[in-house]
Amino acid sequence: MTQQDHMPADAGRRRRPWVVALPLAIFVLIALAWSGFWFFALSKTEKALADWQAREASFGRTFRCGQQSIGGFPFRFELRCVDPSARFDSGAQPMALAAKDFVTVAQIWQPTLLIGELVGPLTIGEPNRPPALSLSWSLAQASLRGMPIEPAQADLAVEQLMVAALDRGAQRMLANAGRLELHGRIASGSARDNPVLDLALNLRQASASQLGELAARPFDADIVAVLRGLKNLTPRSGPETLRALQAANGRLDITRAQVKQGDVLAVGTGSLGLTPRGALNGELKVTVTNFEKLIPLLGIDRMVAQMVPQSTIERLAPGLDKLVPGLGGVLRGNSSGPAAKAAIDALGARTELEGQSAVTVPLRFSDGAVLLGPFRLTDIPPLY
Repeated sequence: MTQQDHMPADAGRRRRPWVVALPLAIFVLIALAWSGFWFFALSKTEKALADWQAREASFGRTFRCGQQSIGGFPFRFELRCVDPSARFDSGAQPMALAAKDFVTVAQIWQPTLLIGELVGPLTIGEPNRPPALSLSWSLAQASLRGMPIEPAQADLAVEQLMVAALDRGAQRMLANAGRLELHGRIASGSARDNPVLDLALNLRQASASQLGELAARPFDADIVAVLRGLKNLTPRSGPETLRALQAANGRLDITRAQVKQGDVLAVGTGSLGLTPRGALNGELKVTVTNFEKLIPLLGIDRMVAQMVPQSTIERLAPGLDKLVPGLGGVLRGNSSGPAAKAAIDALGARTELEGQSAVTVPLRFSDGAVLLGPFRLTDIPPLY
């Protein structure tokens, strides 16, 4: 028996340390290479962000962070911005925005998909003056496909949104929504310059008390539209974007709008634009079920009462019934039953919607005034 036969079985393994060291060395080299790549990409990201901020500032659009940090090693980039703010001085109406915190994340293997979360409240107003508007929420998340300079698609989801006007520290509630979703993308085949945008808006349990008694009641809405007239997707303030849109005769073509409030369902299509002073212009064709329930909420009966004394209504009602069957009954205050249905027929054509009796009526927007047939329902202030 040789000396080699008496050697322990693991002696050969001890003589080959490279069997263990080689994989470890490869792992270390890969980790070092990956770390180098991550920090190189980080420096490029920081430079691109700084260049973008400088370029925007040269056009009067300033984006700042009270405190900024970039992390996420090893598999993502995470930008955190404490006390973010933006200021738009390039338009005719300067605007300043401020929030509490903003975080955006991009996976290192998919850097053109950005996912962000904004912590409110978001305040909006004129620069160097107290804010005029406040938006608050429980959760606000957004995603952006494509680089911020040339985005291809953007999505926003907000939970428990509340919009309030601010006046010397006091808040006046304007609108709220249990959930809001806004989706936008460049339409297929559309050019980057003069892009056509596909838009979708979803609202759940929304209300807007400033728009009248009807809008003050909770409703759900789903709107699909196409926006034409933007020259590019450069970040601008809301008023500046709307001014540019109006100057280019831009239009919002609503391909489908659906609003549900209780057992009232409305579906419409149409087109809207802006006047030079920022007021809405256009018309929608709206088909509504249970329309008679909307008469008191729209204030049509009150409008008639204000225009014509009750004694005159009683005297004219029989003649109005002969002219338009049922109209006299509505003017007397009977907004339900056969009389109301006959009067509604005078406003639009009877049809069916999802198996229910409905009426199709024109809803017109004329220099900010909202008109249903001959009745002026409300006025929407100019958008800029």
